[in-house]
Amino acid sequence: MNDKIRIDFAMAEGAVLRVLGLIERRGYRLCAIGMTEHEDGETASMELEIAARDAGRDLAVLDRQIRRLVGIRAVARFPMPMASAA
Repeated sequence: MNDKIRIDFAMAEGAVLRVLGLIERRGYRLCAIGMTEHEDGETASMELEIAARDAGRDLAVLDRQIRRLVGIRAVARFPMPMASAA
């Protein structure tokens, strides 16, 4: 099952790489990525669709780990709708 997360962060050197690297190292696959720079020119938001590589991964743990990174302003999780069987 895929999950969608939104991460607001300070646009500092290496910020995007830190976030994406953490997600991959914690056992999640990146399925889709979108990024928007805010009008202030100092912050941005990333919307990511991710999938756990195995059933033992807990999204709440990943959420806490992302929040601990330098420059993270906010993290929001959005459940993806279940695909219906045809």
